[in-house]
Amino acid sequence: MENKILITGATGNIGREVIKLLKSKKANFVAGTTKGEGIEGVETVKTDFSDIESLEKSMQGITTLFLLLPSHPEAEKFGENVINVAKKSGVKHIVRSSGSFADVNSDLLIEKLLGRTDKYLKESGLNYTITAPSSFMQNFSTSTTADYKNGVIYQAADDAKISWTDVRDIAAVNVEVLLSPEKYLNKTLTITGSESFNYETAINQMNEILGKTTKYVAIPNEAAAKAMADMYFPQFIIDLLISLNNSIKQGHFTETTNTIETVLGRKPITFKQFVNDHKNVWLS
Repeated sequence: MENKILITGATGNIGREVIKLLKSKKANFVAGTTKGEGIEGVETVKTDFSDIESLEKSMQGITTLFLLLPSHPEAEKFGENVINVAKKSGVKHIVRSSGSFADVNSDLLIEKLLGRTDKYLKESGLNYTITAPSSFMQNFSTSTTADYKNGVIYQAADDAKISWTDVRDIAAVNVEVLLSPEKYLNKTLTITGSESFNYETAINQMNEILGKTTKYVAIPNEAAAKAMADMYFPQFIIDLLISLNNSIKQGHFTETTNTIETVLGRKPITFKQFVNDHKNVWLS
């Protein structure tokens, strides 16, 4: 049977890069979006995680499923819906995008939520691969861009080290698994960069390349939560991001692995390469 792939989370950071790579490899795949909104040049289906009927329709003829859930209060239930429908629909393998810090036994919200879906998948009886990336380098070119340009990045991460990972590498590992899932049967692949360093070091590297003098200021959780509330973030997202900060401060992002080198046969993209590749984001 030919391997037909469904990509959920198709419009997100990882999903967009996965689709770009699958297109370049002329893979047999379809993209799933919440409302069925189209993606140029790609067959698109509606995959509403809360709508069982849409999930059933989207999985017809699918053999391999890429499962990437949104940051949502119902994420755990969404994961259960997708896994249940996949099993019923005859999907052979699920590639689940999780996090390197997932832990079903954790008291931290983000670790626990990711860990619960991982556990549910492992116990489903379906073949699976869990890809578990560390923190994205692309956070600097998206959510903190304005702060960097303004001269100060505020984060509630103290001086904790993070094994920053380029989303392009994360996507490339996922694509290799999607195209050859049997090689990674029932494995968890922790995806990190080759270096682990804190926000201050990351910003200093950016400054060196970009000719800027931006500073890093560590702030307490309370200040971070107030700033997000002032920007009208939903309470769930505030709680999720505060738990992420606590995970970082507890050292859960420090580990580095050789997954990228093993799967892709090359070194991970370095942080300096990432910055050079995206210079225009901060200099425009």
